[in-house]
Amino acid sequence: MGSKRDRVEIMAEILDLCTEPQTKTHVMYGTNLSWKMLQQYIGHMQSRELLEIENTSTKYITSDRGKEFLHRWRELKELL
Repeated sequence: MGSKRDRVEIMAEILDLCTEPQTKTHVMYGTNLSWKMLQQYIGHMQSRELLEIENTSTKYITSDRGKEFLHRWRELKELL
């Protein structure tokens, strides 16, 4: 059995997946989240300016701030 992911790890997975523009459905399947959980994470990450909507489409992309978060998350994982 695998270990449970924590909130920060799930956010990092979403940001990593969205380095290229992705639809909500693709993010949901790619991160193995329910639709309801995905909605909560996307809302939280948008309010923190980690994730943006690409232009006027319904695709999500990692913001510059989100890329910085992802970079620091990877550094932290290496230390641990």
